This record gives sequence, C-alpha cells and structure tokens, in this order.
Amino acid sequence: MNETTLTALAAVLLGGPAVMFTPFWLGHLASERHANTTAEAIRQAETRPSADRPKELAR
Repeated sequence: MNETTLTALAAVLLGGPAVMFTPFWLGHLASERHANTTAEAIRQAETRPSADRPKELAR
C-alpha cells in the first residue's frame, strides 16, 4: 500500500464512526445545555422574594 491509500484508509476508518456518532454527541450536548439552563431558571424562581402572607381563597 502506498501513502495515499493508507491516508484514505485511515480517513475512512476514523471518519466513519465519527460521522455515525456525531448526531448522538450533538444531541447529548443539546440536552446538557437545556438541563443547565432549566436548572438555572428553577434556581432563580426559587430565590425570588415571596409575599408576606399567601392570598386567601375567595368564598
């Protein structure tokens, strides 16, 4: 095998699995980002000051 053949073979062997796993990797990154932003929003909602007393129910 010459150098060009080895380079092409290496690209196929390394690139093939990388191309197949890229959507899963991107999905993982997106879900982690969503989890972090949602957790931050929940933390901010919990630290908001609340009213002195809860509203009474209407009769």
